[in-house]
Amino acid sequence: MSAAASTPGQDDEVGRVDLQFRLLAEMLPQMVWSARGDGTWDYVNEPWRTYTALTAEQLMRAGFAAAVHPEDAARCAAAWRAAVARGAPFAEELRLRRHDGAYRWFLARAEPVKDGAGRVIRWLGTSADIDERRRAELVEGMDRRRLVLETARDVTARRNAEESLRESMARFRNIADHAPVVIWVTDPDGSCIYANPRWRELTGQPEATSLGFGWLAAVHPSDHATAAETFRRSTARREAFRMDYRLRRSDGAYRWCIDAAHPWIGPDGELLGYVGSVVDITERKEAELLLRESEERFRRAVMATPFPIMIHADDGEVISLNRAWTEMSGYTRDQIPTLAAWIERAYGAQRGDVSDLIQSLYDADGGTAERELPITTASGEQRIWAFSAAPLGKDAAGRRLAISIAHDVTERRQIDEALRESEARFRQLADAMPQIVWTAKPDGSIDYYNRRWFELAGAAQAEVAGDTWISFLPEDDRQRVLDTWSRSVATGAPYEIEHRIAFPAAREPRWYLVRAVPIRGASDEIARWYGTCTDIHDTKLAEAALKEADQRKDDFLAMLAHELRNPLGPIRNAVELLRHTAVQQPALVRACGVIDRQVAHMARLVDDLLDVSRVARGRIQLRKERCDLVRLLRQTAEDYRSTLEASGLRFDLKLPSGPVWVLGDPTRLSQAVSNLLHNANKFTDPGGRVTVALSVTPESSAVVRVRDTGIGVDPATLARMFEPFTQADRSLDRSRGGLGLGLALVKGLVGLHGGTISAESGGIGHGTEMVLCLPIERSPAPPSERSAPPSRGAEHALRILIIEDNVDAAETLQALLALYGYHVEVALSGPAGVTAARSFRPEVILCDIGLPGGMDGYGVARALRGNVDLSSPSLMIALTGYGQEEDQRRVREAGFDMHFIKPIDLSSLQRILASLASSPA
Repeated sequence: MSAAASTPGQDDEVGRVDLQFRLLAEMLPQMVWSARGDGTWDYVNEPWRTYTALTAEQLMRAGFAAAVHPEDAARCAAAWRAAVARGAPFAEELRLRRHDGAYRWFLARAEPVKDGAGRVIRWLGTSADIDERRRAELVEGMDRRRLVLETARDVTARRNAEESLRESMARFRNIADHAPVVIWVTDPDGSCIYANPRWRELTGQPEATSLGFGWLAAVHPSDHATAAETFRRSTARREAFRMDYRLRRSDGAYRWCIDAAHPWIGPDGELLGYVGSVVDITERKEAELLLRESEERFRRAVMATPFPIMIHADDGEVISLNRAWTEMSGYTRDQIPTLAAWIERAYGAQRGDVSDLIQSLYDADGGTAERELPITTASGEQRIWAFSAAPLGKDAAGRRLAISIAHDVTERRQIDEALRESEARFRQLADAMPQIVWTAKPDGSIDYYNRRWFELAGAAQAEVAGDTWISFLPEDDRQRVLDTWSRSVATGAPYEIEHRIAFPAAREPRWYLVRAVPIRGASDEIARWYGTCTDIHDTKLAEAALKEADQRKDDFLAMLAHELRNPLGPIRNAVELLRHTAVQQPALVRACGVIDRQVAHMARLVDDLLDVSRVARGRIQLRKERCDLVRLLRQTAEDYRSTLEASGLRFDLKLPSGPVWVLGDPTRLSQAVSNLLHNANKFTDPGGRVTVALSVTPESSAVVRVRDTGIGVDPATLARMFEPFTQADRSLDRSRGGLGLGLALVKGLVGLHGGTISAESGGIGHGTEMVLCLPIERSPAPPSERSAPPSRGAEHALRILIIEDNVDAAETLQALLALYGYHVEVALSGPAGVTAARSFRPEVILCDIGLPGGMDGYGVARALRGNVDLSSPSLMIALTGYGQEEDQRRVREAGFDMHFIKPIDLSSLQRILASLASSPA
């Protein structure tokens, strides 16, 4: 709320005018001086200093009193005070002491310079040496008195006096001709009888033209009538006059001038004429105009400012009040003409303090005062205004001024108060929480902890330093925590990390979940961080225990699968052998079918058990590719058709004529559909129907529906059909039962493909429909690579080495492969297998992974692949009951070409061997 007395532009212009005035004054032979509005001298030119031999400081401090004659001092001082008080021109004749002590007569004149409001802001004066004139007038006066006494008797004396007068006039003309300003003289009727050379230099008028009333031709047309009327009226009244008008300069430009004159009165009181001077004041006028314009701009800016502004004087007058002040306070300008009226209405009981504050502002030498004060508006409402006030210098009357600017901060104060209350409630809530609660500044330094922190840290609540928390971090966690926190502070991202804190009150470092979010301001800058530390130590221990239990479960399942699969291999091999030998025995063929189906069922149960576990842990890796769902469903359905028909069921397949592309793993999608068909087969009685249909929805989804006319599902079971170990068949004999994992596996596989699975049923006896939805792939299909069909060479009997510690599995597989026409040898341990490979030189090796005796299947593969003396077999196939991703990776790394899970799919093995046997040797 501070303001200067004038704008920078105005100060510059006034300064420029002062500079020009002083430069001109220094060039004049006259003694020139200037004073402030209050009459204090502030400048004297070089002729003054030379004449008096006084310094500028001495002259400016004392004014005329520094050199005036003692007899003239009182009269001169009184005349100067009167002129300053009235703001009227000053003119006085007085004697001034010269540097040698002699006194000479001077005519001291001064003109006031006023602002747009009529206040005197400056005085410009000259002191002209009139000592010769005074002496001439003294002589003239003496001659006149003598003439009156002698009258007509002494004609000679009268003539002498007239001659003296002519000499005096001659001296006057001589002085006037050399004066630096225009000087003119008129006769009693106002006709100009003399104009010094300065007039001709200024206007360019010849002397003859300027005499009489010809001088008016040089006056600006707009000022002509006014100047003539002023001159006429003053002459008629025989009074001094002063007027401003524009004169045409010799170059045609108009200049502002001051024309001031006094009547010339004869000894008998008769009007002899006027003596006047003309001074060019164009620069002053321009400065005054700029000052008025600047003041007007300042006034308009003050009035237009949306903040309340008041300018007031030390006598209590309110000089200026803008619209915002009256609108926001509700008081009219008439209601608060003075500061006392404003203070009485707005401050009530505080008026004494406010008055003292304002008075101290007037007494201050620069600087500003700021204070928030409650005010009462005209409507009686209490508001808070933030005031800023500054001194504004003095006006022309010498009054001290000040400017006050206000901002209504009521809402801000209310918000601040609400924030303080909110902060207090936050801290009360934080102290009641069992968690550690903290806040931080935008730079990340901590500035608050709740009570829980100090209880654990054992520190006093006054000890809240920005980074003391770092000392509680274990060395292993410290850098990771600092990097994460620094990254969040730098980016503004939410902070979340799990780490340990070693509090003195705890027996060991405990795990905490630490979270923090930034609170942003109106400009989206971070204003503060709010964070918590939650003790998760017991949860972490429980998680570790669960992970360990989960790992033990995985190990158990893998071992269980291995142990269950191992006996299935020999059984399947034996069944295949029986099929070859019991072609003519129908009962034996049927028995082989029963055994084979149960082996397949047992293998499927083991696979489902492991797959569900892998899906639940997210360990299944999909090998996605762009595949045609129509073709995939056709192949899967045809593979399962014989099974359905063998169960006495009719099978319908409804597929679109064109391809339906999806992005997925064909093997896993086929597995999901097979599980659905397996369920439909299991829960549909002979004579029923199974239907597989594919359609495309407008939402770009492929919908596979597997519908059966089986036993149906009750609503309670339908809601949880896809949960592990959920079984629809709860009959005592469990003729249709299983492990309840098939549909859970389907749900997991479909979910990994971004799809959904649901079940619908009308209830018991109304069949079931499984609805599988997958997103359609819209990207263009990559160009297909058509490989040339493999050339078939003459088949030859492969040499096959079986390395297997299970004697039944090894011998049954050997017998079966021998029936196919291959040369087969068996080794029952790893070292025996390596030795047999050196002598037998097999083309194919079927090696069990879980071999005893210090060399497992991995060791066998590494020994055979790394032996430079042994030609590597064409194909090495791993046989194992372990089928997890980690097991398959280790098989590849050991050097195996393929991986078969027990029990071996003999048809797949036969295709591989047949392809190898028919390839060129």
